[in-house]
Amino acid sequence: MSSSTALPFEFSDAVQAHQRIQELERELQAAKEAARTMENRLGHLINYVQEGVLLTDTDGRISLVNERFCQLWDMPQPAAYWVGRSWQEMAAVMIPLVADGPAFEQRIHALRAGGQPVFNERVDLSDGRILERDFIPVQQVDTLSARSMIRLRDATEYHRAAEQLRAVASIPGQNPNPIFRIDGEGQVLYNNPSASALHASLNDADQNRLLAKIQRLASAALTQNAPWQVDIPVGNSFYAVFVVPFPEEGYANLYLVNITKRMLVEQELNHAKDEAEAAVRARENFLANMSHEIRTPMNGVLGMATQLSKTRLDARQQDFLRIIRTSGQHLLSIINDVLDMAKITSGKLEFEQTAFNLCDSMAEALQPLVHQAIEKGISVAGTPLKTSCSLPWVIGDPYRLNQVLINLMANAIKFTEAGGHITVIGRQLAATADTLTVEFLVTDTGIGIPAEQLERIFEGFTQAYADTTRRFGGTGLGLSISRAIIEQLGGTLTVHSKVGKGSTFRFQLTLPRTTAQAATATASAFDTGVLRGRRVLLVEDNEINRDVARMLLEEWGVEVHEAEDGQRGVEQYQRQSYDAILMDIQMPGMSGLEATALIRQLPDATKANVPILALTANAFRADYVKYLAAGMTDCLTKPFEELELYQALEKLMPPAGPKSSYDLTKLRTLAHGREAFVLKIIRSFLLNMPESLVQLETAAATGNWQQVAALVHHIKPGIESLGIQDVAGALQQLEQQAAGPGAEQSLAHAAVARIVAQVKRALHELPRELPAEA
Repeated sequence: MSSSTALPFEFSDAVQAHQRIQELERELQAAKEAARTMENRLGHLINYVQEGVLLTDTDGRISLVNERFCQLWDMPQPAAYWVGRSWQEMAAVMIPLVADGPAFEQRIHALRAGGQPVFNERVDLSDGRILERDFIPVQQVDTLSARSMIRLRDATEYHRAAEQLRAVASIPGQNPNPIFRIDGEGQVLYNNPSASALHASLNDADQNRLLAKIQRLASAALTQNAPWQVDIPVGNSFYAVFVVPFPEEGYANLYLVNITKRMLVEQELNHAKDEAEAAVRARENFLANMSHEIRTPMNGVLGMATQLSKTRLDARQQDFLRIIRTSGQHLLSIINDVLDMAKITSGKLEFEQTAFNLCDSMAEALQPLVHQAIEKGISVAGTPLKTSCSLPWVIGDPYRLNQVLINLMANAIKFTEAGGHITVIGRQLAATADTLTVEFLVTDTGIGIPAEQLERIFEGFTQAYADTTRRFGGTGLGLSISRAIIEQLGGTLTVHSKVGKGSTFRFQLTLPRTTAQAATATASAFDTGVLRGRRVLLVEDNEINRDVARMLLEEWGVEVHEAEDGQRGVEQYQRQSYDAILMDIQMPGMSGLEATALIRQLPDATKANVPILALTANAFRADYVKYLAAGMTDCLTKPFEELELYQALEKLMPPAGPKSSYDLTKLRTLAHGREAFVLKIIRSFLLNMPESLVQLETAAATGNWQQVAALVHHIKPGIESLGIQDVAGALQQLEQQAAGPGAEQSLAHAAVARIVAQVKRALHELPRELPAEA
């Protein structure tokens, strides 16, 4: 009975157990639903974060992964593909993508076995990207069964930026040049190892000097808020210091570069430059002295020969006189050749720029040589340039071009025997509106030149045959000078020759064209009477040259007074007035330049502006410019012909009334008949020029020759347009070169005084050109 009474209780327990089981199943199902909901929500949430996230469960399977994680690993499969798969399967895809696969695999096992969190661990990929990962062991969270979580992010740009910052930060330390950072108070905030080494290498005194210098430089840069550079000595070395201010930060960086080697090289180049310049000056002085010492007595020889020719001579005496004059002229031509070679080697061969008829000029130059060839028994033929060129007017140097043609013609005559033939041809090759290209050929039937000597004949002091000088004379300079002239004019000079057959010299040139110029007045004949009664002061230390000049001047009715040197000349001129002064240049004591400077500074404007003709034995154009800049009116080179002296004096002392200080011919030509334009220019000159003269005198008085040159450059167009007289040389001297010490500076002051005096005279006279005010 007892068992039957227990059944209801057991059944009841079974029912309750069943009900409990059902409740637990419902709770379990709810928990699963909640877990799934949480997983879905978590999965949905982590897909929006920027990091990659991966969760693995206790069995090592992937329970959660977001799309970002797969993207960072560049996996082709989506995140859903990996859920439920083992982490080893995913690792197999990752390993080929990293830079060091085996090390990566070992590191994964180590992390999972260690169970310790790791943050910001770097993973380098083979494509150059850099990832950072966090490995975090976790406990089961609610219903989520998770053993570990991995967070992943792309740190490529971060690491690259960090590496760049590290590299930049290491630059000062790695820089082999010293670097200092100094604040406004002079405190050294930073110095790199090179700066420390430099400081340590100096003694105490040099250390203090260096610190004081860089403190001053930093302070100045911060004050001016501008970077700058300066070279400073440091101990036994030299450094270029680049100062860069950072005013907002309150400090300046100073970067030092060792320039000791450069400074030493520059110093050597300067000890070398000075020596070279000294050698050039010595050579020029030697040539000037040689020119003076030879030309001065040559002037006496030829001058006295001229005077002798005016006396009664028999035929034999006339023949002796002809030999004297011919020999003197030959010696003078040799001197000129030597001087020309010196000018060529120093790059100072001078060229005129004047308008001339190329055909007429060269024909006139050749005429005496044609007669010389005929006298030797050589026939001469040719084709003048005018047969192919109707407008042969060009701009250039007729003397230099004639010199070339004369050299070639003289050589042809020299090396061609009697019965031979010379042909001279000039022809136009091309012409444009602006240029004319011509060719000249000189062909002879002379001895010819061996092929191996064709180029050597153009070398200085070289002739084709060893006995040429003994047989034919000459220095061997003519062809070298000729080629240098043609090449400096942009042309070519060539030769074609056969031994025993003769030679052909040919040169081609392209010259600027110009319109035909009006014919100049022919030179007046001797003793036209315009010089009679004029008073001239002759300042010359050479007694023979004084005799020559006095004889010529007295023949023309000139009253001549003499002075033996510059000092006596100035004193004589202060006591008496003269119509002109003939001034030698090189004299003992006071030179002609110094005497001229004193005369130009006389307070009496009339006496200060007396015409002064330089008589010089120097033949360099640079000397000619210097003489004009010193205040000389014109220049005549010794030895001179009596016609040249007469024409120079006739030009200096015209028979008309007092010479005007200006000439409006050029201005009126530019105006094309517009008188209003002429008056406007004159009024502007009268208004503005006085202030410019004050500035010019002030700059000269303070020795600011750069400012003088700038002012001269500014006023020169106005002076030239109004034709202010006798200032061209002074303008050129001051505009093109600064004054140096000693005599050169006195010349510059004289040039300024010359310009000021002439312009002031023009300012006084120009108002007469303006119409009277109503």
